[in-house]
Amino acid sequence: MPMTEKRVFHPRTILNVLYLVLRYYAAFTLLTYGFAKVMGAQFTILDSELAKPMGDVSGFWLTWYYFGYSPVYSAIIAFTQIAGALLLCFQRSTLIGALILLPVMVNIVCVDIWVIRWQFDSGALRNALYVLVALLVILAFHLEDVYRFLLRRRDDLALLTKRRSWALVLQAAVVAGMVAYTAHEGYWNANVNNRAPTPIDGAWHVVQIHPDEPDLPDWIYFEYNRAYWAEFHYPDGRSETHDFRVDAKDHTLMISRQWLTPGSDIFKGTWECKGDTMTITGSWGSHAPIAMTLKRKQMPVKDHGD
Repeated sequence: MPMTEKRVFHPRTILNVLYLVLRYYAAFTLLTYGFAKVMGAQFTILDSELAKPMGDVSGFWLTWYYFGYSPVYSAIIAFTQIAGALLLCFQRSTLIGALILLPVMVNIVCVDIWVIRWQFDSGALRNALYVLVALLVILAFHLEDVYRFLLRRRDDLALLTKRRSWALVLQAAVVAGMVAYTAHEGYWNANVNNRAPTPIDGAWHVVQIHPDEPDLPDWIYFEYNRAYWAEFHYPDGRSETHDFRVDAKDHTLMISRQWLTPGSDIFKGTWECKGDTMTITGSWGSHAPIAMTLKRKQMPVKDHGD
């Protein structure tokens, strides 16, 4: 009797099966997440979370509120996941789908780790990592295609057919100039344009007013991260934005109604700080001269009533 030949799988066959399994695994998972957004199972927010001060909201709910704030933006994310997943299902469009989905999954993993701060025992983080690894392996099957597109095509797009040392020097100078200019602009915006630090910057709770006057704020925020910005919070929940100017030498304080418009139509007087206690004395609008005692609070403020 003829001996039965043992069937041996060729390594290439095993790789082809792996390639197929990873494509459909990633596609199925991303279709699940995409349609969850379309149907309203993701990026929805609880009313109880909306009622909390922003400083008390967890990274998870901040993320979901942010991504779900605009229905159009949420739909774009969902469409990208669904369309990319469908592209993975067909061999001719797999590379396009993987390239579309890779930045999406990298962003999701980064948000999960550093914003939401999931631990690895979280199923959401593990699923995102598994899909990301699957996409990377799928792209590994297309390294030659990626190389041909990203590197070989560069010669077709070059202005000069041959390399020139002077062109390289010029290019390096242009890049260095862009880096220096944008870094300087970033520093200037953060430390000069956005900030003009004063000794009274911070969140202040008004603990005493003498003589007692109605319709005065119970919290005053002299913002460090926005030059001249003063925010008033009132007991009835109202907030107002004003302009404040401080003279650190003479200890004078002026507050005007319009931000970036110096003046004293709201308050003009002096301030004195001792530790985390500040007293401001002067004329508050049409009120008689008053003295206010304020206590500095470390942010985030849990409750405006404390």
